[in-house]
Amino acid sequence: MPHDSITPDVEVTRVMTASPDQIWSAWIDPTAIARWWGPSGFTSTVLELDVREGGRFDVVMQGPDGSRFDNLYLFDDVEPGQRVTYVHQGSAEHGLAPSRSVVTIEAVDAGARTSVTLRSFYASDFDREKHLVDFQAVAGAQQLLERLEQVAVRSAEYRSGEGV
Repeated sequence: MPHDSITPDVEVTRVMTASPDQIWSAWIDPTAIARWWGPSGFTSTVLELDVREGGRFDVVMQGPDGSRFDNLYLFDDVEPGQRVTYVHQGSAEHGLAPSRSVVTIEAVDAGARTSVTLRSFYASDFDREKHLVDFQAVAGAQQLLERLEQVAVRSAEYRSGEGV
């Protein structure tokens, strides 16, 4: 699916107070990504994280009500520090086909801040409706990016000694 030439079903951008390197570090560290992956109130257990072309991200998210969501993502385009494209493998339980997401990381203000954009593309009207209405994909993406920023900033503070 050519992801740059069609309109995404979901597009969320957040300008973060973290550098592109800090954002990228939070993407490739299994401990860090477990702290920010998913909407607010969810916890995540990372079973596998291999952020490279052909790599896998296998994660279990647990909702505040105890509901469990097994997720498998396959990375098909990775430009370290700039772009991650992955395909969510869908859900037989919910009758969903695989969907593609593209995340871009761009420096703003000479690298002091970073614009992160998440774009998702769904295979059918059914899948789009399920994600937008039932799974609240827009709010979930906004919360995910907010959590990413918090973890990236905190991790950088701890590495520099400011967060101790």
